[in-house]
Parts: sequence; C-alpha cells; structure tokens
Amino acid sequence: LELEMTSMASSLGAPSICHRVAAASVATRPRYRLHQRLSSSPSQRLMTSPSCLAKNASSGMPRDTDVALEAEAEREGAVGAADATPSNRTRPSTRTRRGVLTLAATGLFAATTVTAFDVEMAQAVASAPTGVDTPQARDALRAALVENIVQTKAPAVLRLVFHDSGTYGQATGDGGMNGSVRFELTRPESFGLKRGLGPVTKVYEATRAGPAAGLSFADVIAAAGAYAVELTGGPKMEVSFGRVDADGADPENRMPAETLSGAETRAQFASAGYSTQEMVALAGAHTIGGKGFGEPYVFDNQYYRTLLKRPWADPNATKDDLEMASHIGLTSDKNLAVDAPSVEWIEKYAADQELFFRDFTAAYKKMTEQGARFAAEV
Repeated sequence: LELEMTSMASSLGAPSICHRVAAASVATRPRYRLHQRLSSSPSQRLMTSPSCLAKNASSGMPRDTDVALEAEAEREGAVGAADATPSNRTRPSTRTRRGVLTLAATGLFAATTVTAFDVEMAQAVASAPTGVDTPQARDALRAALVENIVQTKAPAVLRLVFHDSGTYGQATGDGGMNGSVRFELTRPESFGLKRGLGPVTKVYEATRAGPAAGLSFADVIAAAGAYAVELTGGPKMEVSFGRVDADGADPENRMPAETLSGAETRAQFASAGYSTQEMVALAGAHTIGGKGFGEPYVFDNQYYRTLLKRPWADPNATKDDLEMASHIGLTSDKNLAVDAPSVEWIEKYAADQELFFRDFTAAYKKMTEQGARFAAEV
C-alpha cells in the first residue's frame, strides 16, 4: 500500500499525499477520526516514507507530524483488543486498509482537480444566499410588510429610513443604518418619527419566529422603506440583509437642518459621501407625505416639476396663492430650486421620471448600506 500510493503521488506530482489522506478523512469523521499515535501503522509508514518526507519538506509541511487513522470503536469493534495484539499492529484489518486506500484516493483526486474545483466552489459560495438572506426569509418579511404597513403610513416609514441612515459620517466612519433611531426619539429632528416606527416595529415583531427571525431591526427598516416606495407607485427596490443593530444612539447633529441653503445642503450630504446628483435624487422622496408636491401617496417626479415652477415666488400669483404656496415643502427644498448645481439634476428628473427612479434606487441602496456593519464583517 505504501509503495503503491507513494508511486501514485509521485507520478501525479501531488504535494504530500499522506497529508491529503489526513485532510480527506476530516470529511468522513462520522466513520474515522484523526489523532496522534506513536505505534506504527500503514498510514504512518506512508507519511514517513522518503518520498512523502521529501515532498513535505519542499512544501513546508512539518516532518514530525504523524497522523494515523483509527476506526471508531462503536463502528469497527473493540479497537483496544486489536491494539493489544502484536500481529494487528503490523497487519491492520482489511476494513482499515480499505478505508486508508479510499481516503488516499480521495486525496489524489483532490490533488489532480483542485484548481478547477476551487474556482467553481468559490463562485458558488459567492452567489449563494447567506443564512439570513434566503428566499424564505424574504417571503416571510414580505408577508409581514403587506400585513402591517398601509399606504397612509408610507411617508412616515420612508422618513424613518432617512433618519436612521442619516447619522453616517464619512470622516468618522460611524453612524449609518443600524437601528439606532429607536434611541433617538427625543431629539428635536426626530419629532413625529413614532408614526413610522410603530408599523416597522410590528413588522419586526411579526418576523421573530420563522425564516426571517435572523433579520435585524435595521434590516427591517431598510426593507420597510423600500416597500413604502413601492406601495406608493415608485420603483421596486431590493435591499441587502445582515446588518448589525446598534445598542445605543448615534452621534447628534448629523441630520441636515430644514433651513439650509442649497450650498449648505450639498456640503452636508458631501460629508456623508454623497454627490450632488445622489443628494438631489434622494430629496425626491419628499414627493410623498403631504408636503405639497402633488398627491401625498403617489411616488413620482412631481417634486422636481414643482421646484422648477417655484409657485411660492410666482410674480403673477395672488397674495392668497402665494400664501398657500409658501407651505409647499421645506425651506431647504425651495433653496435647491435656485442652486445651480442642484437645478441641473432637478431639470433632468422633472423631464424623465424613469431616470429619477433608477437614480433614486441606486442612492437608496447606498444610503441603507453606508456605515452599516454587516454580520459577515464582524
């Protein structure tokens, strides 16, 4: 057996076949176990043969590692009695020899196909869903979203996403979508967030048993915001799962004030890693929620079309009309309408709703992932 396997290893150029035998045995642990032995056995003689030792030395493997295979007592009978018999030390059982040969053959096969196999397995692992992100988990979450989020709560749910993710600081690397918004409800900028937090909490609680139980609160917030957009006629967006929830509040004073100028808004978003284009796309979320940009529960590009018209500054409008128009949007929204770098994108989105949907989807994905810590990275 020793001569045959050593010859096979040499002819195939396999690096240290005896170590491949040991590695192969790991996959069959229900039947065999690896352990250290001082007594001589066929597998030990194979590992310490001149050919194997030479290959071990050239590959950096330790020369003094003697690994042998022994059948489990409950599977192979009384091993103690066999060890106590001198003849069994020099003549292992047919089953043990067959096991060693089988495992050696497995090692030889792995040695001859390792490159192609590794590439194929790496691709499969990369594309396979994680234990948290599975079709079953997504189906269960979807059912909970449909059950607990109604269209009239969609604007509040989407606003919750912005407040949870809006604490991200690029320079400091902290904040971001981590569920910390639950601990920030007493902040001035968080007024009214409970309206969105309520249904999202119900979704989270409804998924604590079953295939979606591994989702974090931050995962549910991100998914709920995407569903809110879809529920009001916007693009259908997929979000990633696996975020780690924070156990406390994020740093304060990270959310943009409602009175910022266009330049100040761009600077605020730039500090979180957003371009002007991404900032303007995300601002389009104000199209829902009763801010005066069209229908309150319709996600479309009316926000941009209204900004271009600037009805609050119409020189031909009556005093009453101007008074009514003054309540449209936030001061920061109105200021974007006169900020040249922002207007460039406002005009594009006003003319092309599909472009707005595509860019909003990309910016939303970025917003819900920036700063988030994922379980696979922890």
